[in-house]
Amino acid sequence: MPFAVTHILTAVILIELFRNYFVKDNKKFPRYYILIAAIGAIIPDLDIAAYYILSFFSFTFDQIHRTFLHTLFIPLILFLVGLASLKIEIWRAKLGKYHMKLSNILFIFAFGSFLHLILDAIIVGQIVLLYPFSDFSIGLNLINYLPSEIQGTALLSLDAALLLFWLFWMEFKLKISSYF
Repeated sequence: MPFAVTHILTAVILIELFRNYFVKDNKKFPRYYILIAAIGAIIPDLDIAAYYILSFFSFTFDQIHRTFLHTLFIPLILFLVGLASLKIEIWRAKLGKYHMKLSNILFIFAFGSFLHLILDAIIVGQIVLLYPFSDFSIGLNLINYLPSEIQGTALLSLDAALLLFWLFWMEFKLKISSYF
């Protein structure tokens, strides 16, 4: 699986690009939504924390990881709950202003968790999209096409490339050094 850094930085970069080039309004899409995307990108790997608890009951890592949280159901549930909360927010907006929109947070969580699934399926291994209802798995597993001696460093290099891209973005686009 790609490292957590890959999941987080990919979500951060894509949300930042979306925010900068499509929304273009800090009030409609505040910067803390980027943090929410980063958290959403690691939601499917919360099953690793569950493994540490369930290992006391003789569950193996393979029985826990990439099962329930690595399905299409998690992003779909988050998206549907976001749609439902959108209706409530329309009703609440008539009563008065409020800053944080639960629907946006749920949509961003859904995006982050879906992006996690895509990265897992493309880079390393396969995912079972409809677990436990189907055992059909999908994935390109691109890491296996590399020579075995560089597979581990390829994931580290991907993290480094994403981090450098994000740092250059922060400096040259957002002028982050002017804050110091």
